[in-house]
Amino acid sequence: MKSFVAHVLAISLLATVGTITSASRGASAAPVVTTPPAAFVPVQPCRLADTRPDGGNGYTRVDPQTISVSSLNRCGIPTGSSALAVTLTVVGPVADGFLTAWPGDRELPTVSNLNFQAGQTRANGTITKVDDLGRLRVYTSVPAFVVVDVVGAFVPHGATVAAGRFVPSTSARLFDSRPSNIVAAGGSVTIPLPAGVPSDVTALALNITVTESSRPGFVTAFPAGTVMPRASVLNLDGFDQTRAAGGIFGVSPQGITLFLSGGGHVVVDYSGYFTGPSAATSSDGLFSVVDPVRLMDTRQTSPLGVGIPIYPQGGVELAVSQRGSMAYNVTSVDGDAGFIRGYAAGTPQPDTSTLNPQGQGDIVANFAITQTSDHGLDFWSQPQTNLVVDLQGWFSGPSLTATLAAPTNVAPTTPRATYSACTHEGLDRINAERRQARVGELVVNPAAQATACAWALHLAQLAGGLSHSAAAPRNAAVGCPTGENVAFSTAPPSIAVPQLMDLWMASPPHHANIVSPFYKGIGLGYVTRTDATGATRTYGSTTFAVC
Repeated sequence: MKSFVAHVLAISLLATVGTITSASRGASAAPVVTTPPAAFVPVQPCRLADTRPDGGNGYTRVDPQTISVSSLNRCGIPTGSSALAVTLTVVGPVADGFLTAWPGDRELPTVSNLNFQAGQTRANGTITKVDDLGRLRVYTSVPAFVVVDVVGAFVPHGATVAAGRFVPSTSARLFDSRPSNIVAAGGSVTIPLPAGVPSDVTALALNITVTESSRPGFVTAFPAGTVMPRASVLNLDGFDQTRAAGGIFGVSPQGITLFLSGGGHVVVDYSGYFTGPSAATSSDGLFSVVDPVRLMDTRQTSPLGVGIPIYPQGGVELAVSQRGSMAYNVTSVDGDAGFIRGYAAGTPQPDTSTLNPQGQGDIVANFAITQTSDHGLDFWSQPQTNLVVDLQGWFSGPSLTATLAAPTNVAPTTPRATYSACTHEGLDRINAERRQARVGELVVNPAAQATACAWALHLAQLAGGLSHSAAAPRNAAVGCPTGENVAFSTAPPSIAVPQLMDLWMASPPHHANIVSPFYKGIGLGYVTRTDATGATRTYGSTTFAVC
């Protein structure tokens, strides 16, 4: 059955154009610690490196895909620091790939800090060890621009210290703007310190999530009442996205301010704080940085077996020998859309999220600091996914006591649907039709392309009839008035897109969008859903833009 729908709204808009290795079933081996325990010292968020043409200096090119970044005498970073708390951002990669950061005097490790698809802008926080000269290296598996922002450093101290120690907390939701307090594009929100936290704390361990984004943009986090820095912690490529970034974020007695250039709902989860000068001296909460090492990869041998993913509503227990709180990077590979939680093994699940995979083959990474139990860490996943866990280091201190069984992991009786990557065919045919109508050719508008892909995926996941995206957020995401054509086809994927184009060409309202002289830009997106039976349905979305 073939179906298509006319876009009446687009026609009405025409009048407005003038405006370590995998873990075994036992405890993982203890990584080698080569530096003394260190306390956290915050710095005002500061850009250490930016490889874009107008990004300035701050790095040395090692090879076409690797840079070396020095932190000595820069951004207020204390001399002798053993590790840095940073946000790593990749911009405009030429293909799908990953990013790895590691000490400047070591070989490239088998870990990753960040994963991305072609053309995306993605960011993630981490704690990165530096060498004795204060250097780190950053590698991208494909050519891409890289931005490195620093928020603090870890400085080795004596056996006990007052300020800069990590005090863990059961993960809890600190702020949620849903359902009615969305942050406008260019707006900000200030979040007070958690209840019971001393007023002189220096930083919080947070997971910041933007959902239902209004348009492409970035998030900047900084201590409330201070000047907003030139730095970012999270990036979004389009409207109606959900992305998260974990990290360590400096605060003032008034809390933390989040600026959203593109707007959206904000969710903030809290897992601990770093002490200020009024705290008692102790050795608990000092950080031991390690050379990054892989602890688990469910694509290989893991506590679940060999190559077994986490199934929907399932989980895995990662046994670790260290006590205290673990700083790590967790990555969802081939996950369906949903959320994943990491928490102390054998304890009640928190009402928070650690990671938000988006489906459609996206690989999503996030940084977290989580207090362990005497059984280690548990990971629970709402959707099916593979999971990779890479260790950055440990905060000393007590672990919790496990009282509950490990999460189960039961294969579903009905296999899941899968979704193709978004494709973009058809511009040549549309421009040929426009030439015949004696109107100017369209060019790809990246924001419109992202919008079209997002809506095609949304329709594929619903697997029902057709509907249009809301005009106001679509216009905001693209930056100008837009129109939209949508359709689906049950034809084999190899001929589905030409069939969708035939439908649009044969429909007067759709054809009016295709040959409208008011449109200058376009985004095309097609996503194929394959059900458990093998049946396919390809959904197409075309966003026309006057800019």
